[in-house]
Amino acid sequence: MSDFKCSVCDRSFDSERGLKIHFSQMHSEEEEKEASKQPDNEQDENSSILVLGVRQAVTLSFIFGLVTGLLIGTMLFMISGVGLESPLSSGDDDESESDIETISGMPYDANIGTGSENVEWNGETVELEDRPYLGDDDAPITMVSYEDFFCPFCTGFHNEDFAAANNMNSAFNDIVENHIETGEVQYYYKNLPVAGGDMPAEASECMLDHGSPEAFWDFNYEHFDNFEELQQIVETDPSEYNDIMVSWADQLDADEDAFSSCIENSETQERVSNHVDEADSLGASATPSVFINGELIEGAQPYSAFEAVIEEQ
Repeated sequence: MSDFKCSVCDRSFDSERGLKIHFSQMHSEEEEKEASKQPDNEQDENSSILVLGVRQAVTLSFIFGLVTGLLIGTMLFMISGVGLESPLSSGDDDESESDIETISGMPYDANIGTGSENVEWNGETVELEDRPYLGDDDAPITMVSYEDFFCPFCTGFHNEDFAAANNMNSAFNDIVENHIETGEVQYYYKNLPVAGGDMPAEASECMLDHGSPEAFWDFNYEHFDNFEELQQIVETDPSEYNDIMVSWADQLDADEDAFSSCIENSETQERVSNHVDEADSLGASATPSVFINGELIEGAQPYSAFEAVIEEQ
């Protein structure tokens, strides 16, 4: 039986001496070393494969966890509705809302008073007693304008920026500067809501009743100055419009509770209706309709049309 085997070629020998003689004649020392390393190399290779497999498994596990976390975070974000604020969103909206709710007051340097007597024009009575006016109480010319706070042409008449943006005539500021502030004209405003301006018409009268003539004219200026925003609010949420008006009343030193009750209960509706009937009896059929000592200038006319009649009067 052979007990000795060559590690290089697997040949068997009966004695150790025979194996040694064979190895010295047939094989070199380098072959023996190479043969002796073979099992270790195979073991190293197997170990490398095992290590590589573990690393891949760890990497895949990390990636899976990361993706899962991102998906869960996105779902929670969508459910809660909480996210980063858009740079174009609330900052501008808050500023816009603040502009509407904050009263700056009219810029006119004109006397403010209330009428002491009515006038007769073309056989019709124009009620001016206790009505607020701009101008001197002894001015030789009386102007009465019937307007709608939500009429775009009335807005253009008062608001130069709006008129310029919409290719309209704007005359009121020139009338104030050249005729009201100089003592020539006493100017009254009355309501003729034909374009949906019933709410501001009633609110303006509530401001007069529970505030002052100054509060009335500040309201008048601010409302035309914020025409577009306020009209949109009335169309979408009338209660928000009322809240803004109450805020104005507070800033204008009106009785806030009484004013709020006034607009909520339409306490001045009948007075506004009387203004409409009066305008109709005078022949006013559009807004603005401006009477200068009884002579009618109807529609959005340029300042020159008013100037000519004032100078003639």
